[in-house]
Amino acid sequence: MGSLEIYDHISSVDLSKNQNIVKKRKMNTEEFLEEEEFDSNANNTKLSIEDRKQVFKRFYMKKDYVCLERINRRIVNILDGLQLHIGVFNSMEQKKIVQFIYELQNRGRNNELEEHTYSEPNKWMRGKGRVTIQFGCCYNYAVEKNGIPPGILPNGIVDPIPNLFKIMINRLITSLVLPISCVPDSCIINIYEPGDCIPPHIDSHDFIRPFCTVSFLSKCNIIFGHKIQIVGPGEFIGSASIPLPVGSVLVLNGNGANLAKHCIPAVSYKRISVTFRKMDKAKRPYNFKLDSKFQNIKSSDFSDAS
Repeated sequence: MGSLEIYDHISSVDLSKNQNIVKKRKMNTEEFLEEEEFDSNANNTKLSIEDRKQVFKRFYMKKDYVCLERINRRIVNILDGLQLHIGVFNSMEQKKIVQFIYELQNRGRNNELEEHTYSEPNKWMRGKGRVTIQFGCCYNYAVEKNGIPPGILPNGIVDPIPNLFKIMINRLITSLVLPISCVPDSCIINIYEPGDCIPPHIDSHDFIRPFCTVSFLSKCNIIFGHKIQIVGPGEFIGSASIPLPVGSVLVLNGNGANLAKHCIPAVSYKRISVTFRKMDKAKRPYNFKLDSKFQNIKSSDFSDAS
């Protein structure tokens, strides 16, 4: 794997080309804080070249992941298409997001959410029983008793995406983490207690690519491999392991989303992830209604988080 692509050395040309990204990220942070009633004093948007360099140092992206495997007699980089973004959400924003997720968990436990929004299975063995909260659609991970295969439930009743997560989506688009052609219309929250994991899998093609996952509370590793060995409850061996820092956004596309399986080994500390995905139009639930904010969307439409 290559080194982090950190913006330590930026020429005047680079700055002129990328200053819109910095401005949008700065502006988005201010709008996020204002929307959520944070106290923000960042009012000065006129940045010198040196100031811009300092801003860029807080944002970096790694995308040169390489892990070669032989698949069908060909050598393939199974990590091609992965991107890890750091600095998209600051610590204050992360705290607000986590607090809101705990509120959702309490509502779920009190049966205040729709039938298929909240799930908290019994922990019958190590690695089993993490809490999930789904918005936009309900993805069924196992074959049901009536024979319905895994996939988006066409009749699943879930709550719409909350406003705070729409603001997060706004950030992901305006920060160029996700393309404007792939605005998420669903999300799933995973709440891990120590020992919880996610087994090896490839995300269903009920969801188009790319998609992304945001990490909160604690750092963990995500394992990738064309074939991943299960050596015990929550214990996996793959070809590559990538650290996911707190507040990072991992974007999965290309071979990293379609060819390689991925999994989260049993975590040592409490962790929360929020995964944003766009559904294939043909797979959307029968009762799905696209939010008016996300219809006929254009880049310029994301100038206002409210």
